[in-house]
Amino acid sequence: MDYSNSRKDKTSLIYRLRKVSAINATLILLLCWMFLFSTSLLFIKRYELRNLELISTILSSSLTASVVFEDAHDAANKIAQSGARGMFSSAVLKTEHNTLIARWNNDNDDNNESWFRHTLRCWVFSSPLEINIVHSDKVIGHLTITGSISGVADFVKYSVIILLVGIVIVISASVIVSELLHRSIVDSLRNITQLIHNIIEHRDFSQRIPPIEIKEFNVLSGDINKLLSEIHSLQASLLSENQLLAAKALKDPLTGIFNRSAFVLHLQKLLDSAADKPFVLLFIDSDRFKSINDNWGHSAGDEVLKTISQRLSQFESDNDMVARIGGDEFAMLMTRLADDYQVQQLIAHISSAIAIPIILDNGIIIATSVTIGYAWSRTFDTAKDITERADANMYKIKKTHGDQR
Repeated sequence: MDYSNSRKDKTSLIYRLRKVSAINATLILLLCWMFLFSTSLLFIKRYELRNLELISTILSSSLTASVVFEDAHDAANKIAQSGARGMFSSAVLKTEHNTLIARWNNDNDDNNESWFRHTLRCWVFSSPLEINIVHSDKVIGHLTITGSISGVADFVKYSVIILLVGIVIVISASVIVSELLHRSIVDSLRNITQLIHNIIEHRDFSQRIPPIEIKEFNVLSGDINKLLSEIHSLQASLLSENQLLAAKALKDPLTGIFNRSAFVLHLQKLLDSAADKPFVLLFIDSDRFKSINDNWGHSAGDEVLKTISQRLSQFESDNDMVARIGGDEFAMLMTRLADDYQVQQLIAHISSAIAIPIILDNGIIIATSVTIGYAWSRTFDTAKDITERADANMYKIKKTHGDQR
């Protein structure tokens, strides 16, 4: 399983863990910023209001003489000097009879009053501050001042900039931290998935997941190991049963020697390698077998077939085969014989062994014999070719000596 692109794959666990970490860190930062920002704004609002009151008191004291003498020039200069230092955004000075003495406005505030600044001004300074100018305990004029929000606006602007920079830093840090914290989780899951993938690919259910430090994954791996153990046991049982069935499929149930299917497979195998060394095929037919069944019953006939099989197996060596290919017909594939003389010697030994009387459990003695024909393998032979020659040779011999079957 390929994990090389898991960091870019939006469906991968690594990507989702990083995403969750980044979102959590961003939300925490945003909530903290909102709490600190709102608290700071409240304190700044109180500070600005008190500062505006202090400025108004000081400025009104300095304007008393200007109001008494209605010196508009002096009043305008004093208001302009204070306003130029950013203490307020506008000021209006009037006499007690509402006669305008001086007016000052911050041109920058008037020209750049955006929706944001207007909203901020309305929140901080809900209304202009009006203060009376008193001389000899008598109100001689009124000073109306509108506070400046430049400081508050700068605070908001820089707070947002710091927030954005903080979000970038926090997201970057969260990615790094999540990589370190989640590495064990991802590695544990990767080990599990890789092993399962390897098991599926190679069909090797003997593999097991090693212990994992993370409790939940360790429980999961334990359950998977139990499942693998059951599958492995089931696989071994099925394999054993298949081997047993395969072996039974190639064995004759009565005699225990190979059957016709096994004979055909081994014959073809020898034909495929016959160029290296020729072999001989013997066809063996039991004589008078029908009369044995008729006179002593099928159980006696079965015992005769078993005995013939046992006696034929005595002449079998490595890479040879003795098989029952029909009711009372047998075949032998012999690879160690060199010529016809050795074949005739083998046939004589087989005939002598079969001729030994068979004593049944009930004491009945049965004498039997066999007719044997043979054929040597040839280059480019097929299974049909060599079996037809061996069968023809057997019936030729049976006909020559008289059909005793």
